[in-house]
Amino acid sequence: MHRLLLIPVFTVTSTLIDSAALAQQFDGRWKVVATPEMGSCRRTHRYTIVVENGAARDASRQAGGQVTGGLEPSGRVRVSVQRPRGRADITGELKGRSGSGAWIITGRITCSGRWTATRQG
Repeated sequence: MHRLLLIPVFTVTSTLIDSAALAQQFDGRWKVVATPEMGSCRRTHRYTIVVENGAARDASRQAGGQVTGGLEPSGRVRVSVQRPRGRADITGELKGRSGSGAWIITGRITCSGRWTATRQG
């Protein structure tokens, strides 16, 4: 699997969160595991995502591309990341201390899979 678009699995601008209390319910460090299931991606990748005041970022700060969508107060994740060589669409849900969902990459390569997340600490 390529790091092309999965690093930003949670790297979103959380403009959908309209309350400080709701924004902070998912704050903390999250370990994310992205596992390919179909297509040309082969390797499982692990990421650390930090959520602060409801806004998520890649802990390594390596994410890039044009990000649309976000993390909703309900925990729903809907993100699209556009880069010159492809696009990733990421969907799923965070609930309590865990989350899961699906991703698909299209463009130079095409593959899809599942992701899981666990809040640390």
